Amino acid sequence: MRPTSRLLEQVSMPKAIRRADGVIAVSEHTRQDILHSFPKIDCPVKTIYPGISERPPAHNRSYLEKWGINQPYILFVGTLEPRKNLIRLLKAYAELDEQDHRRACLVITGGAGWGDLDLVQTIKAHGLDKLVHLTGYVDEPELSTLYKNALFLAMPSLYEGFGLPLIEAMAYGVPSLTSNLSSMPEVAADTALLVDPLDIDAIASGLRVLLTQCDHRETLARRARERATFFQWDLAARELLDFFDKRL
Repeated sequence: MRPTSRLLEQVSMPKAIRRADGVIAVSEHTRQDILHSFPKIDCPVKTIYPGISERPPAHNRSYLEKWGINQPYILFVGTLEPRKNLIRLLKAYAELDEQDHRRACLVITGGAGWGDLDLVQTIKAHGLDKLVHLTGYVDEPELSTLYKNALFLAMPSLYEGFGLPLIEAMAYGVPSLTSNLSSMPEVAADTALLVDPLDIDAIASGLRVLLTQCDHRETLARRARERATFFQWDLAARELLDFFDKRL
């Protein structure tokens, strides 16, 4: 986190927790983090999963040429900051052989966040200039287009309280490669290949599996489409109203 954000959280969060009649967590892992960080909490802490929001229609696939994308691709979506583990993702992609690089390029989508994250230098240092596409921030129809046409999502984050791109990808039947840490195994369940985000070789191996094992990728895609039905805003709303009723 940015130092100012961290300071605000350190000052305001304990006060908010003490005054709360109840606390909502977006994942069971986050719920456990709350209980661990605030062991004296004396109000109920409940997990309510977010839903998948309806996205606007996608553009035609030819729209991707705007970013020079003219082959199958692996997609990353998120704010560009150290927590997202992009440097290790790039190094893992660089470990793949030429044939794997021909199978898919890597597309990194998202606006800049905090931290001195020089992706361009890393891309150049590993000779990935023609294989990695940085789209920057995109609007909603553009994001729909990127999700819809991706081979799979690569999200080897170091920490996620929930991991919204995982369920956004599910809505398009897109499987994921993600971390075996924090909330990601809980959210992705059996729709993803889990890897150690601190191990570049493990990330590279996971990328290779999803690039070369089409049957396995399709199995995960089918599971993704099924699991997408689990994350519904109307269900979250009913659970939240029920939680309010019990607190009043």
